[in-house]
Amino acid sequence: MTARTDIAVVGSGAAGTAAAIGAARAGRTTLLLDQRPAMGGTAGWSGLTTLCGLYDDDGQFLNDGFPREFAEALGEAAPVRMGRVWVLLYRPEKFRDVAARLFSATPGLQTRWSTPLTDVVVEGNRIVRLNGINVVAVIDCSGSAEVARASRAECLATTATTQAPAVIFPLRNVARELNTPAAVAQVLLALARAGLPPLSFQPNLEPNTITVKFTGRSDQVRGVIAFLQQHVPGFEKCRTPLLEFAPAPRAGRMIIGQYVLTGADVLAGRKSPDAVARCAWPIEQWSADGVARFRYLTPGAAYEIPARSLRAARVENLFMAGKTISADEDAIASARVMGCCLATGAAAGALAAQYLESSRTQ
Repeated sequence: MTARTDIAVVGSGAAGTAAAIGAARAGRTTLLLDQRPAMGGTAGWSGLTTLCGLYDDDGQFLNDGFPREFAEALGEAAPVRMGRVWVLLYRPEKFRDVAARLFSATPGLQTRWSTPLTDVVVEGNRIVRLNGINVVAVIDCSGSAEVARASRAECLATTATTQAPAVIFPLRNVARELNTPAAVAQVLLALARAGLPPLSFQPNLEPNTITVKFTGRSDQVRGVIAFLQQHVPGFEKCRTPLLEFAPAPRAGRMIIGQYVLTGADVLAGRKSPDAVARCAWPIEQWSADGVARFRYLTPGAAYEIPARSLRAARVENLFMAGKTISADEDAIASARVMGCCLATGAAAGALAAQYLESSRTQ
């Protein structure tokens, strides 16, 4: 007999975790698939240590429900202000632990790790099987629109001119103050004079440790660390525990939905009659040479993401969350952050569950 599930979720990062738990809590049998050997996605495995997009300008939660539940379960720190925005510091291993506990406590939710997407069968305008499993609805939380690619749903894409990947790694034993733009500029100037790519520093909950986002190639990381040790005071004893380095994508492919969220929507703080999530993160774009461009909303403003941006335009039972929502290259540069991914994931799980209910009554 062919296996069956009500809802299949592909990808177990912030969006996939929220989508799978939301769908299962709505009483739907749910199967979560991920090509990694364990849950966490970018949030749990890339080296990121700041959970962005949870808060408004006053440091208050933008979205109640699952995003707040998950953030409070991380429970290691209060939000901190970083420049003009608020972020939550976290440990990647704690993110994975919280997700694992929630999965275990959710009836009707099954997981399959080390399971790449190999087969998607579409009949008419509906996905009917995924990896040989009969499905009623699918939520693409892969971050790169893998379900859409396999089902030939229409997509938009980002490029390295605005969403260049970064190599993220912890750097320990740093004895230098890096809390001001002037202090960071001194380090960046030394790198630039040596002809090395720029990097940025973010706080880390581990003592005497910072998180580094490096815009160069993976094979340049060791050389950059050696340069810092030899030429920049305060970095003489710095080291990283990582043995391998891999670039983490910021964004990739977005599925065209019933509505395409735009950068103009973001900057205008536009509201929507079918809103399912709120976000106030700036449009954050990174070029391939490491130059960042931030475009901020009006102080106090937040924009709303409509349910139509979480439903594929041409595949009736395909939903999306996180980095794959229906958004243009500007809008996804804001909506891709983890706090927003948690919110759109939870919304996509609820929308998929509602779709099952409506399809059974028709």
